Amino acid sequence: MNAQSEKSLYDKLQDLKEKSGMSLRAIARAMGYSQASSIQRYFSQDYPHESLPDNFIKKLLEVLPGKGNPAITREDVLALSDGVLLPTGAAAEIKAPAPKPQPAGTVPILGEVAAGIWMEASLFENENQENSHIPFDPRFPVESQFILKVRGESMNMVAPNGDFILCVDYFKAMITPKADDLVLVERSKDGGMTIERTAKELVRKNGQVELMPKSTDPRFQEPISYREGDPEATEVQIRAKIIMSYRPL
Repeated sequence: MNAQSEKSLYDKLQDLKEKSGMSLRAIARAMGYSQASSIQRYFSQDYPHESLPDNFIKKLLEVLPGKGNPAITREDVLALSDGVLLPTGAAAEIKAPAPKPQPAGTVPILGEVAAGIWMEASLFENENQENSHIPFDPRFPVESQFILKVRGESMNMVAPNGDFILCVDYFKAMITPKADDLVLVERSKDGGMTIERTAKELVRKNGQVELMPKSTDPRFQEPISYREGDPEATEVQIRAKIIMSYRPL
């Protein structure tokens, strides 16, 4: 076993990042994301897996090979994957796994989200993951789907207080936010130590993005401005698309 194979996934990623000469934000932008926080979890020492998902590897393959001196190779990037590698000429590529059968189970409930105000995500996380009665949506990968319970009235035109919302993680589902999406928004503060969440509608006006409440409550009518590249320490990330709401009986 060589020294490279003995390194942790974190060390391998840090090596490639330093060799490329790119910041985490620059890598994220080259992969098609506006914020470093979109990929930060994979570059963290706390990432719980020993390899990266293949969809992430495929995006890295469009960015890192050829960077640095000596240049990063495709094999360097593919070594971070747990996918099946197939030789194609002098290089190896990821073989797409066979489609997984749709599970008979239901989407997990991961906690709650405040609609209307920012509140710390840790306040909404359940110690034990709960199961719902809501089936997975076959249009999206199973691992990208989760459910949150709405707390607050800023989205009461589509999801009143107490409703459950089915969310799809944009990154894991390999989809991008679009105008009129209902979205789950997170912002990080204190160097990423505090994560806060809220739910809003994504609206584009005059080239700017605004996150709008959809409420009959006069307290919740002000939008949140989302300015890509804002230099302020607080970083906003549009994390997930809300695709459906459910009202418990």
